[in-house]
Amino acid sequence: MSDPLNISFIPGGGPNYEGIFIPPEPAVKHVPEWYKSLAKHEIWNDDKHLNPVNNIGGDGARVATKMCMPFFDSLTAGYYYLLEDDLLVELDKNGKPKLSWDKDIMIMDKRPTIDLPVPDNCHPIHYGWRMNWYYETPPGYSVLITHPMNRHDLPFITMSGIVESDIWGLPVFTAFFLKRGFQGVIKKGTPVFQIIPFKRDNWEMKVDTSLEKFDEHEFKAENRRSMLYGYYKKTAWIKKIFGTKGIREDYDE
Repeated sequence: MSDPLNISFIPGGGPNYEGIFIPPEPAVKHVPEWYKSLAKHEIWNDDKHLNPVNNIGGDGARVATKMCMPFFDSLTAGYYYLLEDDLLVELDKNGKPKLSWDKDIMIMDKRPTIDLPVPDNCHPIHYGWRMNWYYETPPGYSVLITHPMNRHDLPFITMSGIVESDIWGLPVFTAFFLKRGFQGVIKKGTPVFQIIPFKRDNWEMKVDTSLEKFDEHEFKAENRRSMLYGYYKKTAWIKKIFGTKGIREDYDE
């Protein structure tokens, strides 16, 4: 296995950041409890209740989201930027939110105009998460900054962007919208966006209508019926590692 690439996070406050800023962390360290508690097969985790129907192959195992490795990979890809203080959300008598925190650092701001489509069921107020960390990737690599994937349980929606982090790794304000009806505290340490490094490549799309390609993929699709469940995980899935220096972060899904 080749040596891992490095993504660096440099505190915006300089070396004396200790106790002020929370470093980003591998997303795998923040797998939500609702995912951990999911059953693998409909409502259970063992195989004794499966009673599979052979003519539908793997579908007979009644597998649930917990067995979907692409979903798991989305939850654990890259690194999370974490909220650096408790964020109190209060609503006035007209239902307009007021946001406040105690720490003497900027963790967010509000823009005077809205030029983005407002997500459904969100307040029409353009907020921005303040990044207090520089970030740096090897030459030829960028980062996707996006809402924590599949985390629709969070009371906000963060917008997405791509930054050439090998050239420009300056802290930015990442736009977000607050969901209507929420009031309370968004806890310190809550993931507010996901940072996923990727290699920049040029691509061209083509449509391949050949019988050879159709047969190749049809064979793969049908061959999954040779296992009751877990064909993708056992034959195709490759574990992704996003760790910290000298530490291999892991999660036994």
